[in-house]
Amino acid sequence: MNAWIGTLIALCALAVSAVTAYVQHRARKREKLAAEVTAYFHRTSEFAKIKLPDGTIRQAGYHLVVWNHGPASAEQVDLEVKDVRGGAVELADSPQDEFPLLRLDKGARYPVPWIPVADAHRGARRFTVHVRWQDGNGTQERILPMRRGQTNV
Repeated sequence: MNAWIGTLIALCALAVSAVTAYVQHRARKREKLAAEVTAYFHRTSEFAKIKLPDGTIRQAGYHLVVWNHGPASAEQVDLEVKDVRGGAVELADSPQDEFPLLRLDKGARYPVPWIPVADAHRGARRFTVHVRWQDGNGTQERILPMRRGQTNV
Protein backbone atom coordinates (compact mmCIF):
# COMPACT_ATOMS: atom_id res chain seq x y z
CA MET A 1 0.00 0.00 0.00
CA ASN A 2 2.85 2.43 0.81
CA ALA A 3 4.36 1.80 -2.63
CA TRP A 4 1.09 2.87 -4.30
CA ILE A 5 0.90 6.04 -2.22
CA GLY A 6 4.54 6.84 -3.02
CA THR A 7 3.91 6.27 -6.73
CA LEU A 8 0.78 8.43 -6.64
CA ILE A 9 2.64 11.25 -4.90
CA ALA A 10 5.48 11.03 -7.44
CA LEU A 11 3.02 11.16 -10.35
CA CYS A 12 1.27 14.20 -8.84
CA ALA A 13 4.63 15.94 -8.39
CA LEU A 14 5.54 15.15 -12.00
CA ALA A 15 2.20 16.56 -13.22
CA VAL A 16 2.64 19.75 -11.17
CA SER A 17 6.19 20.17 -12.53
CA ALA A 18 4.99 19.70 -16.12
CA VAL A 19 2.17 22.23 -15.71
CA THR A 20 4.53 24.74 -14.06
CA ALA A 21 7.06 24.36 -16.88
CA TYR A 22 4.33 24.87 -19.50
CA VAL A 23 2.97 27.98 -17.75
CA GLN A 24 6.45 29.49 -17.46
CA HIS A 25 7.19 28.73 -21.13
CA ARG A 26 3.95 30.48 -22.19
CA ALA A 27 4.71 33.48 -19.95
CA ARG A 28 8.21 33.89 -21.45
CA LYS A 29 6.79 33.60 -24.95
CA ARG A 30 4.15 36.28 -24.19
CA GLU A 31 6.83 38.59 -22.76
CA LYS A 32 8.95 38.27 -25.93
CA LEU A 33 5.96 39.14 -28.12
CA ALA A 34 4.87 42.12 -26.01
CA ALA A 35 5.34 45.77 -26.85
CA GLU A 36 5.20 48.18 -23.92
CA VAL A 37 3.91 51.47 -25.27
CA THR A 38 3.65 54.48 -23.02
CA ALA A 39 3.57 58.26 -23.37
CA TYR A 40 5.13 61.09 -21.40
CA PHE A 41 5.65 64.84 -21.53
CA HIS A 42 9.17 65.96 -22.40
CA ARG A 43 10.01 69.54 -21.52
CA THR A 44 12.34 71.11 -24.04
CA SER A 45 15.23 73.17 -22.67
CA GLU A 46 14.39 75.89 -25.19
CA PHE A 47 11.17 76.43 -27.05
CA ALA A 48 11.07 74.38 -30.24
CA LYS A 49 9.97 76.39 -33.25
CA ILE A 50 7.35 74.41 -35.15
CA LYS A 51 6.15 75.33 -38.62
CA LEU A 52 2.50 74.31 -38.88
CA PRO A 53 0.95 73.07 -42.14
CA ASP A 54 -0.63 76.50 -42.73
CA GLY A 55 2.83 78.13 -42.56
CA THR A 56 2.40 79.64 -39.09
CA ILE A 57 5.40 79.37 -36.76
CA ARG A 58 4.54 78.37 -33.16
CA GLN A 59 6.70 77.53 -30.19
CA ALA A 60 6.38 74.32 -28.19
CA GLY A 61 7.81 74.01 -24.68
CA TYR A 62 6.76 70.37 -24.42
CA HIS A 63 6.55 67.33 -26.61
CA LEU A 64 4.18 64.45 -25.99
CA VAL A 65 6.43 61.45 -26.60
CA VAL A 66 5.08 58.00 -27.47
CA TRP A 67 7.64 55.37 -26.46
CA ASN A 68 7.82 51.62 -27.01
CA HIS A 69 10.09 50.25 -24.30
CA GLY A 70 9.05 46.61 -24.72
CA PRO A 71 10.97 43.78 -26.36
CA ALA A 72 8.74 43.61 -29.48
CA SER A 73 7.49 46.04 -32.11
CA ALA A 74 4.12 47.73 -31.78
CA GLU A 75 1.89 48.13 -34.81
CA GLN A 76 -1.11 50.34 -35.49
CA VAL A 77 -0.18 52.62 -32.57
CA ASP A 78 -3.06 55.01 -31.96
CA LEU A 79 -2.98 58.01 -29.66
CA GLU A 80 -5.87 60.03 -28.31
CA VAL A 81 -5.53 62.92 -25.85
CA LYS A 82 -8.45 64.06 -23.67
CA ASP A 83 -8.87 66.88 -21.19
CA VAL A 84 -10.11 66.36 -17.62
CA ARG A 85 -13.75 66.52 -18.77
CA GLY A 86 -13.19 63.86 -21.43
CA GLY A 87 -13.14 66.24 -24.41
CA ALA A 88 -10.72 65.56 -27.25
CA VAL A 89 -7.56 67.68 -27.33
CA GLU A 90 -6.50 68.51 -30.87
CA LEU A 91 -2.81 69.24 -31.40
CA ALA A 92 -1.87 71.78 -34.08
CA ASP A 93 1.08 69.82 -35.48
CA SER A 94 -0.70 66.45 -35.50
CA PRO A 95 -2.99 66.09 -38.54
CA GLN A 96 -5.90 63.65 -38.49
CA ASP A 97 -4.02 61.08 -40.60
CA GLU A 98 -0.85 61.01 -38.43
CA PHE A 99 -2.18 58.23 -36.21
CA PRO A 100 -2.25 55.29 -36.12
CA LEU A 101 1.47 54.82 -36.66
CA LEU A 102 2.09 51.74 -38.77
CA ARG A 103 5.00 50.54 -36.61
CA LEU A 104 6.94 51.61 -33.54
CA ASP A 105 10.00 49.41 -33.06
CA LYS A 106 11.54 48.40 -29.74
CA GLY A 107 13.09 51.45 -28.07
CA ALA A 108 11.59 53.90 -30.58
CA ARG A 109 10.25 57.26 -29.45
CA TYR A 110 7.83 59.39 -31.46
CA PRO A 111 7.62 63.04 -30.31
CA VAL A 112 4.57 65.19 -31.05
CA PRO A 113 4.93 68.94 -30.35
CA TRP A 114 2.52 69.97 -27.58
CA ILE A 115 0.62 72.80 -29.26
CA PRO A 116 -3.10 72.48 -28.42
CA VAL A 117 -5.43 74.11 -30.93
CA ALA A 118 -8.06 75.24 -28.40
CA ASP A 119 -7.07 78.18 -26.18
CA ALA A 120 -8.70 76.45 -23.18
CA HIS A 121 -6.16 73.61 -23.37
CA ARG A 122 -3.02 75.74 -23.66
CA GLY A 123 -2.71 76.56 -19.95
CA ALA A 124 -4.16 73.29 -18.67
CA ARG A 125 -1.92 70.87 -16.82
CA ARG A 126 -3.91 67.62 -16.56
CA PHE A 127 -4.82 65.34 -19.45
CA THR A 128 -5.54 61.69 -20.15
CA VAL A 129 -3.74 59.89 -22.94
CA HIS A 130 -5.27 56.77 -24.49
CA VAL A 131 -2.71 54.61 -26.30
CA ARG A 132 -3.75 51.54 -28.31
CA TRP A 133 -1.50 49.17 -30.25
CA GLN A 134 -1.16 45.66 -31.58
CA ASP A 135 1.69 43.32 -30.76
CA GLY A 136 2.30 39.57 -30.86
CA ASN A 137 -0.23 39.12 -28.04
CA GLY A 138 -3.11 40.96 -29.76
CA THR A 139 -4.60 44.40 -29.21
CA GLN A 140 -3.40 46.30 -26.14
CA GLU A 141 -4.58 49.53 -24.53
CA ARG A 142 -3.20 51.81 -21.86
CA ILE A 143 -4.88 54.84 -20.28
CA LEU A 144 -2.36 57.26 -18.82
CA PRO A 145 -3.17 60.19 -16.55
CA MET A 146 -0.73 62.97 -17.46
CA ARG A 147 0.33 66.19 -15.78
CA ARG A 148 2.35 68.79 -17.62
CA GLY A 149 4.95 70.47 -15.41
CA GLN A 150 8.59 71.15 -14.70
CA THR A 151 10.57 67.94 -15.23
CA ASN A 152 14.20 69.08 -15.15
CA VAL A 153 14.41 70.13 -11.49
